[in-house]
Amino acid sequence: NPLFMKYTPTNGKFAGQNGYGVRSFENFIDACALINEGKSKTSDYDDGSIATVHTTMQGTAILEAGRRSLDMDGRPMDILYKGEKGEEPIGIRPHEF
Repeated sequence: NPLFMKYTPTNGKFAGQNGYGVRSFENFIDACALINEGKSKTSDYDDGSIATVHTTMQGTAILEAGRRSLDMDGRPMDILYKGEKGEEPIGIRPHEF
């Protein structure tokens, strides 16, 4: 994926540092350093600025529900949440008709 990282050199030098792959690693390392220095905490990054467990849980649940659906010949899946306003998935089960 050329947007993730540029794999070919420009003028004989590495030129991949502007792809989102390198930038995302750089942002992650910067966040780790700030957390280790006590200048921020992990929850400061749940705003979507970097991928965290909390910012990727719904997307991961959707992908897992899709995989399970395919494994069950296209059967629909329900993603379960705690309460009506829950935002964090707590499980996946086959849809009951």
